[in-house]
Amino acid sequence: MINVALFLLALLAYTVSTVAHVACWIGGSRRCAKLALPSLVIAVALHGAAILLRWLEAGYAPFSNAFEAFSFYAWGLSAAYLLIRPLRRQAILGTFVTPLALLSIVVASVLPKRIEPLVPVLQSHWLPIHVGISFTAYAMFSLAFIAAVVYLLQLRSLKHPGRWRWASRFPSLETLEMLQRRTAVVGLVLMTGALISGSLWAEKAWGIVWPWEPQQVASLVTWFIYAAYFYARHNIGWQDRRGAWLLVGGFVSVLVTFVGADLLMPDSRHSFLFGA
Repeated sequence: MINVALFLLALLAYTVSTVAHVACWIGGSRRCAKLALPSLVIAVALHGAAILLRWLEAGYAPFSNAFEAFSFYAWGLSAAYLLIRPLRRQAILGTFVTPLALLSIVVASVLPKRIEPLVPVLQSHWLPIHVGISFTAYAMFSLAFIAAVVYLLQLRSLKHPGRWRWASRFPSLETLEMLQRRTAVVGLVLMTGALISGSLWAEKAWGIVWPWEPQQVASLVTWFIYAAYFYARHNIGWQDRRGAWLLVGGFVSVLVTFVGADLLMPDSRHSFLFGA
């Protein structure tokens, strides 16, 4: 299938971009810099085309199984990084974005790629709305996590000058804190939309707005963590490593929401996503 061929080409481009980004960071080579961003743009373009072709071929939004979920997350994360200019201007952050996207698409590459008929609950206009919003929120939370990790590394390097020379290319703490805040607030808004759309879909599918599904509960916990981050940042003054660590914890909750909740409870109504 053409969409699978494009997917594999995108996987190759993601690999090239990841290697180039890491080489730029470690060696500071300008040749790598000329390859890192263009190869990521090519990867996102090829991957987007693969997702679109799969959508056209299947006749429904390609968000219905584990392969499509991991694939779309990799594309959404990379596309968000390219589209958000303040992030793109801090090219060193691509050293952390590309490996995460590559890991996700590698996981997708080993999963079954066949197109199958949708289970009845997924035959709804809520599928592209709810899942699209959710995964865009995951991408923004991932970018906030990356900014938080780099913030913590930069903070550590400043406390031990001369020991962590590789951190000299990192953005300033002020820039990283700003990126954390902006990406996290967009993610929180989107997560609010995901919770609302998920509840409306649940009411239509099962006749109950909040059936206390594991993924619903995990999503709510994730929402509260990021809401707590903004409360702590604006009311307690956590504009330092404490806020950054809270974003790291939020990303752990995102991972649980993404894959953990329904894997732990295979009888969940959401378990179709991972083939349980």
